[in-house]
Amino acid sequence: MQAVSFPYPGGPEVLQMHDRPDPSIQWPDQVLVRLLAAGVNPIDTKIRASGLLTPTHDHNIPGCDGVGIVEACGSAVGQVAPGQRVAFCHGGVGPDPGTYATAAVVPEAALVPVPESVSDAEAAALPLTWITAWEALLDRARLRPGQTLLVHAANGGVGQMAVQLGRQAGARVLGAVRGDEAAEMVRELGVAVLDRRAEDFERQWLEFCDGRGFDVVLDTVGAEIFEESLTQVAYGGDVVTLLSPPATTDWAAARPRNPRISLELMLTPMLTGDRALLRIQAGMLREGLERVARGELRVNLEAELPLAQAAEAHRLLESGVRKGKIVLRI
Repeated sequence: MQAVSFPYPGGPEVLQMHDRPDPSIQWPDQVLVRLLAAGVNPIDTKIRASGLLTPTHDHNIPGCDGVGIVEACGSAVGQVAPGQRVAFCHGGVGPDPGTYATAAVVPEAALVPVPESVSDAEAAALPLTWITAWEALLDRARLRPGQTLLVHAANGGVGQMAVQLGRQAGARVLGAVRGDEAAEMVRELGVAVLDRRAEDFERQWLEFCDGRGFDVVLDTVGAEIFEESLTQVAYGGDVVTLLSPPATTDWAAARPRNPRISLELMLTPMLTGDRALLRIQAGMLREGLERVARGELRVNLEAELPLAQAAEAHRLLESGVRKGKIVLRI
C-alpha cells in the first residue's frame, strides 16, 4: 500500500509518501478497509509537529477519520461484510496507524455503513468533529431544549457541528467567531452569530442570554477563551472545553456561578482500545451520517486534495484560512 508518514516531528515538510506492506488482520474482530478518503483534523498536525499522544512507533501515519470499502473481515466480524462502504474514526494516535494510507485495519466496533447519498468526502470529514460535538453537548453538558448555548470558534470543524447539533436539540444557539467571512458561514447554518471584533461584544452576548449567562458554553479554543467562558456561564451551568485548562486559570469568577466544568477528548476509546466505547461512538457517527443523508446536517468542505499532497493539506489547515474541512482523496 501507499502511505504518508513522518520520520520525526516537524513541519508539514516532514510528511512523506512511501510504499509499505498492506496491513493484515491480527484479531478476530478486525476489518481490512481499502480507503477512499481521509479527513484532516488539527490533532493530525499536532501529532506531526510534536509527537503528541504518539509513542515511538515505526509507522507514524497520521489520520483518524476515514471512509473506504471493506475488503476482508476477521472470524468474529458479523455486522459488516466485504464490499460495504464504511466510515470510522480510528488510528493515527497511539499504536494504530492512521488513515493517510490506501488501507487500514480497524476494529469492527468503530465501523459504520455510509448511506448511498453521502459522498466519500462528507463521510471522511464528519467522524471526529461530529462525535466530539455530540459528546460535549449531549453527554457532558446534557443540553436540553430551551437552553442557551454559546459556541466559541463556531466556524471551526467542531464548532460547525456543535451549532447545528445545538439547534437541532432545541437550544437557542449563539456562535462566536472572528471576521465577516466566518460570521456569514456560521449564519448560513441557521444560528445567531456574534463577531468577537465588535466593540460591544460583551453587551451583545449578555443581551442574547438575558443577562444571566449561558446554560452551556463550549470552548473549542482553550487558553484565554476558557477563562472567558467561566465568566459567560449561567449559575449552575456547564462549561465544556476541548483543551486542558491553563495552569494559571483564575477560578475566582467561576466559583460564585457554581458551574460544572467538563473535559472532552473523544480520542480516549481509541487510545485505550475500549471496544464498548468505540461502539457507542459508532452509534453517534451513524446518527450523524443519517442526518447528512436526510439533508439535516451540513458538512462544509474547504478542499479535496490527493493523498500525495498531505503536506499541503496540513499547511492549509495550519494557516487558519478555511471555510470547512479538508479531505485527502485516496
